[in-house]
Amino acid sequence: MAIVAIGPRHVPAAARLVADEIASLRRAVPLVPAAWEDPTVVGRAVAHLVERGAGLAVEDDGELVAFQAAVVLDGHGGRWAYTPEIGHAASGPVAARLRERLYAELAAGWVRAACPEHAITIAAHDAEAQAAMARLGFGQYVVDLMGALDPIDAGPLPEGVSVRRAGPQDALAVADLDAALWRHLAASPVFRRPARAPSPELVRRDLGDEATAVMLAERDGRAVAHLRIGPCSTDVAMLVRDPSTASVTAAFTREELRGTSIASHLLDAAIAWAREAGYARWATDHESANREAGRFWSRHATPVAVSMSRRLPPGLAV
Repeated sequence: MAIVAIGPRHVPAAARLVADEIASLRRAVPLVPAAWEDPTVVGRAVAHLVERGAGLAVEDDGELVAFQAAVVLDGHGGRWAYTPEIGHAASGPVAARLRERLYAELAAGWVRAACPEHAITIAAHDAEAQAAMARLGFGQYVVDLMGALDPIDAGPLPEGVSVRRAGPQDALAVADLDAALWRHLAASPVFRRPARAPSPELVRRDLGDEATAVMLAERDGRAVAHLRIGPCSTDVAMLVRDPSTASVTAAFTREELRGTSIASHLLDAAIAWAREAGYARWATDHESANREAGRFWSRHATPVAVSMSRRLPPGLAV
């Protein structure tokens, strides 16, 4: 076997390896868009990644048996290398060892480039790849899920609670819930990097956009929970991205009302909106450390991808 720099000549074989992995995932989760089983579609994504970034391929008698490619980005408080789920694959009895070897070779270069944070997205069903990265010091930090558009039996709403679609007149209430969501994500144990919640002006504009919907729960006239749904997000795993997927991009219930049926009613209303808008499925993602979100979303959707990361001390010399 030989490890070589990945290039355009590797793209067709790399795309077939990835398409086979996604076909295996779709047998367990048919909601995943079928286009990702097509090596031509995958090949375009792999080619774009190879053009933008760099990677390595393992050849066995001239046949591609494993590869990993990544882009180096600035953000998240520093430089980081990211491998999407279409950017890696391995086959054969020593696939896990090949993954470990590829990462070891790539990581040395990233550290030399002052890039101490490394992240990778893996299909949710690929326990072998996740275990290989865990052995290398990676931990899970984000889960992507998909759900069907079937109605949810949410049970009765708590007394005094009503659910409706928010409008521009609700901008202040929705902005307040957005701010509460970001405070929750910044707190222990999630510790999401600080970010600023949308301003009331941006929220008002969002609420006037027919392409999105914010479902709002009120109790005795006070906003207590919300859920935002709209076109497929681009800040998600690549295999989620599809024009027929509606993305849930925000959801928050005030602490004193968690564990009631309010969030399920909001999701049911959002799913009804997505059905009427012509979507085929819905998707969301959450931080692994967000325990409340994990418990809720796992009841209504199926994981399709997990993202794992590793942060090394800055200033290492290789």
